[in-house]
Amino acid sequence: MAAKGKKSVLIIEDEVNIANAQRMILGDEFNVSVAHDGDTGLEKIRKLRPDLIVLDLMLPNRGGYDICFNLRQDPKLKDIKVLMVTALNQPVDYDKGVMVGTDAYLTKPFEPQQLLSAVRKLLS
Repeated sequence: MAAKGKKSVLIIEDEVNIANAQRMILGDEFNVSVAHDGDTGLEKIRKLRPDLIVLDLMLPNRGGYDICFNLRQDPKLKDIKVLMVTALNQPVDYDKGVMVGTDAYLTKPFEPQQLLSAVRKLLS
């Protein structure tokens, strides 16, 4: 059950320690859930309908681009904000993210404050 007034964030990240760090960074301000692979992530998106997804690109089963593209095709889910988080920092990766409908892009490694302010900005 979501705490009243808190926005919900779903972190989809296969590296457990990174997912835990992101949860700690965001957990004070947001209701945070975590999925460690693409298929589970998509299931949780449909079930939880989070306000925002912190989405890793390189995931087992289904990648971040695929998940984002799927969201944007679904009328019930298309308005969920997506913060793409990745170690891929080439312009082509960014362009592909924009093409599938990501709202913002954060390159690893990043400072905790960068993650928090990106999430706040997307949810404001």
